[in-house]
Amino acid sequence: MSIRSTSLVQREVDIRLLGGPAVSGPRATDVVPGGVKSRTLLAALALDAGSAVSIERLMDYLWEREPPRSALKNLQLYASRLRRCLDAANTGFSRLLVHVGHGYRLDVPAQAVDVLRAGGSLRDGVAALRRGEPRYAVVALTEALSGWPVDGLAGLVPSGPATAAAALWRERRITAVEHLATAKVELGAWEEAADLLASHASAHPTREPSQVLLMRALAHLGDRVGAIAVYRRLWRVLDADLGIRPGGEARAVFEGLLGNA
Repeated sequence: MSIRSTSLVQREVDIRLLGGPAVSGPRATDVVPGGVKSRTLLAALALDAGSAVSIERLMDYLWEREPPRSALKNLQLYASRLRRCLDAANTGFSRLLVHVGHGYRLDVPAQAVDVLRAGGSLRDGVAALRRGEPRYAVVALTEALSGWPVDGLAGLVPSGPATAAAALWRERRITAVEHLATAKVELGAWEEAADLLASHASAHPTREPSQVLLMRALAHLGDRVGAIAVYRRLWRVLDADLGIRPGGEARAVFEGLLGNA
């Protein structure tokens, strides 16, 4: 593909994986590939945007168990459907799906893929926190979480690689929320941090960093009873699910709350 057409692609194509695979372009938005296999093929290629993905790896994505004898022909069919989907978003976009050697490549930059953009903003936010720049971290992490639903990568074949990819990006979203809450706490935005963490901590009751941040935020806002309730819930869940007790930081915050009684 020429330099000019690559530049055009960077401006015009958008691959959405968060919330379900789809393609957008000047001619059409949110064009969804037909069939779960074609959608999974799009995800497998977009997660490695710009790089070749081997036939074997793609087959691992597309079939939960042993691939059928017709797997190679089926893969070619799904690739054909994906090309039609790309062309529906804009004429000529089918050229973005390139057959290379023993595999395929989706010839788009990482910035064209929503989940990779979110990952880049997450990295920027974490780096800003480490540099002691919480204001920039809030901007980057808020951008990362914009349009990043809880279910993350959805609508894919429940194969090993697809399930692993979905779990990885779920974990990264959890991390993004925790870092955003940390940045808000460092800025003294305690109420915003508490609001952000309330449902998050309930959804992830064994995540100690979230529980500790919520305890600190509630305590700072004067809700000592609520902060103690968060600790007691954490203690019960860890004991029941993992047979362990809360770590030192959680205990220290809890003991401080008792000491202020």
